[in-house]
Order: sequence, then C-alpha cells, then structure tokens
Amino acid sequence: MTASSPSGLRHVPQLEWGSHFAHLFRSAADLRDTLVPYFKAGLENNERCLWVAGEPFFAEDARCMLRAALPDLDSRERKGQIEIVNAHEWYSADEKLDPKGLVAGLLTLEQEALGQGYAGLRTNGNCAWVGHDQWTDFLDYETRVQELVRGRRMICLCSYCSSDLTADSQLDVIERHDLAIPAAPGTAARTGRPGDHNAHEQVDHDQVERERQTFALAMTASQMGTWRFTLADSICVYDENAQRLYGLTEPMFLHDEAGVAAKFHPDDQDPMWASVAVALDPAGDGRYDVEYRVKQLDGSWRWLSAWGLVEWDGEGPDRRAVAISGASRDLTERKQAEKLQALLLNELNHRVKNTLATVQGITAQTLRTARDLPAAREALDRRIISLAQAHDLLTARSWTGANLVDIVSRTFAAFNPSQVMFAGSAIDVSPKHTLALSLSLHELATNAVKYGSLSTSQGRVRVDWREAEGRLDLDWRESDGPAVTAPARTGFGTRLLKQVLVQDLDGKVEQDFDPSGLRCHIQVKL
Repeated sequence: MTASSPSGLRHVPQLEWGSHFAHLFRSAADLRDTLVPYFKAGLENNERCLWVAGEPFFAEDARCMLRAALPDLDSRERKGQIEIVNAHEWYSADEKLDPKGLVAGLLTLEQEALGQGYAGLRTNGNCAWVGHDQWTDFLDYETRVQELVRGRRMICLCSYCSSDLTADSQLDVIERHDLAIPAAPGTAARTGRPGDHNAHEQVDHDQVERERQTFALAMTASQMGTWRFTLADSICVYDENAQRLYGLTEPMFLHDEAGVAAKFHPDDQDPMWASVAVALDPAGDGRYDVEYRVKQLDGSWRWLSAWGLVEWDGEGPDRRAVAISGASRDLTERKQAEKLQALLLNELNHRVKNTLATVQGITAQTLRTARDLPAAREALDRRIISLAQAHDLLTARSWTGANLVDIVSRTFAAFNPSQVMFAGSAIDVSPKHTLALSLSLHELATNAVKYGSLSTSQGRVRVDWREAEGRLDLDWRESDGPAVTAPARTGFGTRLLKQVLVQDLDGKVEQDFDPSGLRCHIQVKL
C-alpha cells in the first residue's frame, strides 16, 4: 500500500494518507476547480469518497459538476463508492454539535471502505453551514479530526469561504490542519465571526439568484431545455424544461437502443445516430446537431431541434469522447408552418397550371368563334377579367374557397341594379367551384348583354339558388328582353358551361330557349 494518493490538485500533486487539509475559497468557481479534480482523482484511485456540499452550491450541482469530469459517476454512486450530500444531512446546523459523534462517523466510514476493498476514504466538508454559536464546538471537532486521521487511510479536506473568516478565525483553521490551500487572490478578509452574513454577501447571493431565475425564464420562454449524455453508461440527464419537451417524468433517461426505439420516431433514429457518430469522431469538431420527433406522454409527437458539443478526455487524435452536453428546442410550430407552406406551394402550382389551361382553352375557343380580331380581343379581355375577379375572391380568403353570394354579386357588379335580382343562401364553395361558377355566370351574363334581356333597358335577369343533399341547384331566368330563338350552332358559352360544369364538377346543365327569355338550370355536387 502506497503512503500517498494522487490529489488532483495542480500545486499539491500527492496527498499523504492520514492528512487533514483546509481549503480557503473565495467563489463558487474556486471551490469547483478544487473539489472536482480532487474527487475525480480519488475515485479513479479506487477510494471511497464523501462530499458534504454547502453554499455556494449544493449536492445536485456538485453531482452535475463531477459528472462532467467523470462520465461514469452515476454508476459509481449507485454502487456506493461516493456519497454526495448536503451539509444538513451530515452535520446539524440547528442543534449543538456533537464532535465525538461526527468523528466516530468518519471512523466508521473508513472501516467500511477498507472492508469493501477500497484504498481508503477521501472526504470534503463545506463549512459554510457553521453558525456563530457553533464555532467553538466546530473547532473542537476539527481538532479531533486532526488527531483521528493520523496513521489512517483517510484524507480529509475542509473548505472555508475566506470572506467568512476574520484574521483570527483563519489562524484557528490553519492551526487545526496539516496544510491550508489558500484562496485565489482578490478577496479581502471580512469582519465578524463565521455565521455572520453582511450586506455585501447578501447582495452577491441575490445577484446570483436573479441571474439564475433570468436564465430559467429565458429557457422556458424560448421553449428550450438542457441535457447531458454520458457515453459510459448511456444515460442522458435532462433539466426540467427538457423533461417537458421530451415527455419525461424524471431527469434520467437510458439513451440506449431500446430507450431510443421507445421514445424517438422510427424515421428519425438513423439520422440521430449518424449525427452522434459524426460528433464523436476525434478528427471532427465535436458538434452535434439534429432534428427529430419524440413521443409525448399522450402518445403524440413533438418536433425538437437538438444541438451540443462533445466533452473530450485528452488531446489530439487520441482523445476520447466522454459526454455530449447540449440543448433542445421545440420545433413543432415551425415544422407545422413548413408543412403548410409546402402544401400551399404545391396547391398554388396546381392552381396556376389549371388557370393557364383554362386561359388557353378560353383563348382557343374565343378565336375559333370570333367574327374578327377586335371582337375576339374584346371577348377575351372580358373572360380573363372574369377569371381574375374569381381569383380575387379566392385570394381574399387564402384560397380556401368563396361564398356564392360574393360570386354572383361580382358577376353583376357592372350592371344596372334595377335589371338584376338574385336570392339564395350564403353557401361556401371550393376554389374549383368558385372558378367554374364565375366563368359560367360570366358567359350567361355576356350572352344576355349581346342577345338577351340585358341588351335592352327594360330587360331583367333573376338568379336563384339553393342547397339540398350536398347538391347546388342554380336557376338563371331572363325576361322582358327580345324574343329568344334557339341558336343554329352551339356557341362558346354553351360549350364552356358543359366543360367546366359537366366535366370538371360532375354537374348538369339544362338550357331552355323560351321566346320570353332564356332559362338555364345548373346542378353541381358540392
């Protein structure tokens, strides 16, 4: 058995067994940078460890800090190699100290450690809990520990906040330890005894708490959470925000093949593992970035973006990945918007093609039946304008459809109100119905202007419609115009009605060229 153990500390590489040290710290970073390597070295040297945490960070924070340096910490803690507790679980901050009982507890731990095959016992206690009235008894305890450790397989490190100690208190501490590791420079000694807290310390504490709350609120507001995945045990630890994002009820999740299969969408598992492999490549930059879906408690899926950085042990091409630390953000709303945008683009592309085909058909038919070029131009302009007006109706409602009242009103907008009448319920129709009915009504109105009741100031047109059993019935009636005769040949308007209504909408068109006025009955499925 060796007489010393690796310390993990930069300035004191080895610690002798049977030693009792004091560590004076001035900040949380100072405390962390000493204790994390101290315990890492002890655990890797097969020692049993006890970490009694206190201000400025407690057991769970200490556990997270040590886990970052030692990926298999959780498994070591489960088998009892290390115990991380808060000061109130080991000492008593509200009762009179029992120095003899505390020393006896340390001795029991050492005997258990040796009996279990460990090299010895390594401890640390943060003394921030010591109150003013307990200082004398605590000094008695430190004196007893100093005597106890001699010749034993124990290394005890006691941490004191330097700003909590007067010059006399620091001397009391130094006298009862083999060695005092000084605080980093920049901290002045405080007045008062241990346990006295001045306003300056309270301001610092409040500032830290405000910053912590601000960070937590910012993470919640941005729908983000943090996590850390250790490779040694395949455990991912999530903060509270991340637990909500991932649909978890506890912070620890076994991120192995079975766990991933149960939690992550099947289509996203291969891309996720591929991203992990890229991040863990020693020749790469260690960046992890992926998007995937995770199952929620109610069985639904939530899109998340996850990104992080690999933590390495060692340097250069031989370095070894030990963990990935990162954050995740809810992408569900963005993914839904992207899906809707893609759907709208596809629908727009389809509608543009249909519209161009309609314009092409209108143009061909107009030129085929026109008497001359000016007449063809005029007819074509009117028909394209009618089509554009239908598009305006659809655009106003994001192409979800249009109301039949608006379609009919737009058709007769240019006519004398005294010559046209229409009545019917406010029926919403699809974009396809909107275009077909707009073109059909336009052709009927155009023929009425040229040859029917709207060619005279006395003529009238009435349009009525109704819905029944998923079917639209629309009646067009002309009156008080010139006498009507059936045309010798089928005109463009009639052919258009049959094309857009019968073929496109699976409808039916009946025309009656009654001498008193044209009658047209249109029936289409809605």
